[in-house]
Amino acid sequence: MTTLHPDSYESIHPLLSGMDIHLVGRSILAKQTPAQIFVDNNEHPKALFAQVGHRYVLAGDPEIDSFNRGIQKQFADVIFPREIAAGHEGFALYYDSPMWEKRVDALLSGKKTIHADREYYACKKLKHKWQDFLPEGFQLQMVDATLLTKPNLKHLDTLKEEMTSERPTVEDFLAKSFGVCAIYNNELAGWCLSEYNTDGRCEIGIETTSDYRHRGIATALTLAFLEYAFSHGITEVGRHCFKRNEASAKTALKAGFNKVCDYKSFIVLLKE
Repeated sequence: MTTLHPDSYESIHPLLSGMDIHLVGRSILAKQTPAQIFVDNNEHPKALFAQVGHRYVLAGDPEIDSFNRGIQKQFADVIFPREIAAGHEGFALYYDSPMWEKRVDALLSGKKTIHADREYYACKKLKHKWQDFLPEGFQLQMVDATLLTKPNLKHLDTLKEEMTSERPTVEDFLAKSFGVCAIYNNELAGWCLSEYNTDGRCEIGIETTSDYRHRGIATALTLAFLEYAFSHGITEVGRHCFKRNEASAKTALKAGFNKVCDYKSFIVLLKE
């Protein structure tokens, strides 16, 4: 197992092509998203293992025993201790082929996992107006430097955490990503943020704070986000959600998204 230098990322393009619904792959190839990538062979890689933020990715040939032993050692010696020290209860593991599923238990040294059913939705055209869904008394505002200077804005620190879930810093988010938030009085009621902006596409993360759920705010935020995105060069917006999260799926469909596919991922549990 060897580390792949960013200058050689083009060599893993074929390995990531089977995961195109995960825009993080394109973002890595475009060097827009920092990642640590291991491959079985630097010149002609047949398999890869990548860390991107708090998610991990397996792609390519799952039958290379020497590479799999390297992944197992990386999990045991580096990743598990690091994630536990950071106070994380678990992390997500994505893969390009069901063939990896029979390898996961060995790669993770028997750690408990949840094999999660997930769904992917996409939208290429604005079909509704956000004004028709936003409840009275709420205001929408772009997530920008001006918003971050608002004094005593409730939940601002939580928003900043979300802004850095995919970008390394708030400043990097402001330079490369965008988002919309809903405000009621001096409180953030929710936000919709772009992720992995690459090749005219992006994905979205949506959050509504606990006091303001089930009021249509998520739908209004999504539509306002789409309006801005499609008027600023984005041609396709993607949305991932857990299959059990029916509310998220309903929001996507109400906002004009179409379901593209079902897929599976693993949630790796760190606490015994």
